[in-house]
Amino acid sequence: MKYTVSNTINRSMDQVMEKYKDPEGVKNWMDGLEKIERLSGSHMEVGAKSNFHFLYKGKQMQIAEEVLEEDLPRQIKYGFTSSMGYNTVEMIFEPIDDNSVRQTNNSYFEMRGFMKLIGFVMIGMFKKQSKTYINAFKSWVEEQVGL
Repeated sequence: MKYTVSNTINRSMDQVMEKYKDPEGVKNWMDGLEKIERLSGSHMEVGAKSNFHFLYKGKQMQIAEEVLEEDLPRQIKYGFTSSMGYNTVEMIFEPIDDNSVRQTNNSYFEMRGFMKLIGFVMIGMFKKQSKTYINAFKSWVEEQVGL
């Protein structure tokens, strides 16, 4: 299962990257994130591993993250493992002009167990959640960084 969501952030690439690379910044735009547990490597370094701890709809959830590729400011790719399966997320940042950046999230899922049976029904929910996150990041950047 795969999908793509995107938006336009009305700030310069330098401003977007300053916020995207902030190791604590994700807590400002990833709803439900309670804690990031760094396991190995440095923030956004290829091979770095972390556990993300969420409270989602009243339930505790843990997602393991590994940085698979890093070519910022252009692109970064993550692998995420949870009880539902494995997914990769490729974040692409493309300058449109001096004051706007196109942010694209390409997501690919490999479901496990019961999720294999119902995953195709869940694609809308996953896509909506990804869109929520990239729009929250956009809002945070635009609110935090003046023109």
